[in-house]
Amino acid sequence: MMLPSSHSFQALGLMSGSSLDGLDIAFCTFTIDTDGSYQLPQVSSWSILQAATLPYPDTLISRLKEAIHLSGLELCRLNAEYGQLIGQMANDFIRQHQLEPDLIASHGHTIFHYPELSFTLQIGDGAAIAETIGIKTIVDLRSQDIAAGGQGAPLAPLADALLLPGQTYYLNLGGIANITAKTATGYVAFDICGANQILNTLVAELNLPYDDKGELARTGNIVSELYEQQCDLEFFRKAYPKSLDNNWVRQQQSEVFLAFPASIPDKLHTACRLIARQIALHIDHISQRENLPKRPGSLLISGGGAYNDFLVECIAEALPNVTITIPDEQIIGFKEAALMALMGCLRQLELPNCLASVTGAGRNTCGGVIYEAPARMSSY
Repeated sequence: MMLPSSHSFQALGLMSGSSLDGLDIAFCTFTIDTDGSYQLPQVSSWSILQAATLPYPDTLISRLKEAIHLSGLELCRLNAEYGQLIGQMANDFIRQHQLEPDLIASHGHTIFHYPELSFTLQIGDGAAIAETIGIKTIVDLRSQDIAAGGQGAPLAPLADALLLPGQTYYLNLGGIANITAKTATGYVAFDICGANQILNTLVAELNLPYDDKGELARTGNIVSELYEQQCDLEFFRKAYPKSLDNNWVRQQQSEVFLAFPASIPDKLHTACRLIARQIALHIDHISQRENLPKRPGSLLISGGGAYNDFLVECIAEALPNVTITIPDEQIIGFKEAALMALMGCLRQLELPNCLASVTGAGRNTCGGVIYEAPARMSSY
């Protein structure tokens, strides 16, 4: 049995979200304290030292959007080329800031996620990243959990538990909204509904990248027929653990909103009200199932949607008596990239980095494929 010990890491986390706003990069330090067993460790200190969101070329965004329709050959080609590209983006970031990471952990870009069929696919070839940068690279962080019977999602509860303790609920508003709740015995977490994917798809019709602070949505009105139709989606009635695939959000939500005959501000307003309503309903469901106080409680919101003031106001209206906290900008924007870095460090230590209590797997797993690489020979 291993003895208790403390481990210090400098790690680079790479995250490509479903909203396709670019590659999130976070260079983090962690001090991880272990008790010598295969148990979740403690993180006694951590920080994000450098972070950035690097935009993708327009041509890449189009290719990623259409990737589900590619042949096997073309998908393999995109996997390699995307790995080379994000490897170069990360390498430029490392050189610019004169960083020396011990390892890189990359989520990759999700193309397929079908845990009920026992597979998930995130592209961004780890070998290409490792060879481009010359640093150990860890990828494919979800597959081990799925092989163990889990959903492979959500991953965020690991960051909530180890990096941001002290809240009742944690809400991540990325391309998909997902929730984490602290219970008497651990954590539960799952995906709720589409979020920024829907909103960004709608404002793209106006040639905008996003609805700044939700001001367009604020000017709209709720479209009752669309709202009620969306509230009736079968996924919302499923018990957790559960997870969403980007393609489901695209087909069942984004495309439905796009096709509905109403103005863009009205559809944005309706989407914000829908997201807020589903968050409130699912929090109430958690409190009933886990015997938590129904309300009050505390809710920490992170992810790009935390910048959408109107959406946050809708959530606050739907959750009276719940104290909402918005963390500092680095955590809002780079929590998921920091999570990737943390997962990579735990993989290196051969410790659990995916929690069975939230994914439904038969056990905690230590996921990730490691690509070793020689130390970089170049100097700054």
